[in-house]
Amino acid sequence: MQSFEKTIDKLRREGFKLTLQRMAVIKYMLGNREHPSALAIHRELKRRYRSLSFSTVYNTLNVLGQIDEVQPLHIMDGQLNYDPNTEPHFHFYCNGCGTIHDIFMDEHGEIRVPEKEIEGHAIDSCQVVFRGTCRNCLQEGNF
Repeated sequence: MQSFEKTIDKLRREGFKLTLQRMAVIKYMLGNREHPSALAIHRELKRRYRSLSFSTVYNTLNVLGQIDEVQPLHIMDGQLNYDPNTEPHFHFYCNGCGTIHDIFMDEHGEIRVPEKEIEGHAIDSCQVVFRGTCRNCLQEGNF
């Protein structure tokens, strides 16, 4: 996700009405590395914004996805998580604790991000998810 000001400007250009609750969702996502679900964001922000509805959170995330400020992640069945880092990268899901970690590959990594077009096919997005047990769960024996 870009800076708060750039994201707000982008939303205004799209005609998106910026309420206090919607701005809270945007601020929550800035730099967030936890890959939260809409439900987790709603639970957290509801403490400060009692009138915040789940649909406001979900719709705000949907609009942020449409303007490429967050990327929705289909990691667990029946749930979307959101990542404000829209640069190409992979994800690791821990089966033990359920955390989602970013994995960045350098230019010499064996797995590479495909070009926008492969053999004549136009690629809009790509999602690679590794599953296993994270370092913390391994150390604590939670696997």
